[in-house]
Amino acid sequence: MIAAAGLVAVVAGMFLPWFRSGAVLRDSFQLIGVIQTLGFLRGDVLELLLYIWFGLVPVVTLSVVAYTFGLYRTSATICVILTIFTGTISGVATVESGGEESSLGIASTGPTVTLIGSLVALIGAVGIFVSRRKSASRIAGGEP
Repeated sequence: MIAAAGLVAVVAGMFLPWFRSGAVLRDSFQLIGVIQTLGFLRGDVLELLLYIWFGLVPVVTLSVVAYTFGLYRTSATICVILTIFTGTISGVATVESGGEESSLGIASTGPTVTLIGSLVALIGAVGIFVSRRKSASRIAGGEP
């Protein structure tokens, strides 16, 4: 449940404001659209990260579905990889945000919520690994 709550916060944070331009606030997906339209990263390796960002919501869904079908370690592995990716990007954006007083720059709401959600989901995923390891060691010995 902890990992799921973290993943919900990650997805919610992706749709919260990430960029401020005057009175206009843009979420992470709108920001990626602006970057692609302006062509800042054409042919760059960082352009791949933009396309990966669009696939994160389906990856979150995949992690939840895997957990639902009893594939706990697979779900936790997907969750760890996802949270490392989203946590790194949102962490950099949170650190680089210039505060609320500037009219152009990174908004702090979306990156902060995504970062916190990533940390909570990572803690939940580690908990899944630890709990599965403890239950496996009890069964492996043949004693209850």
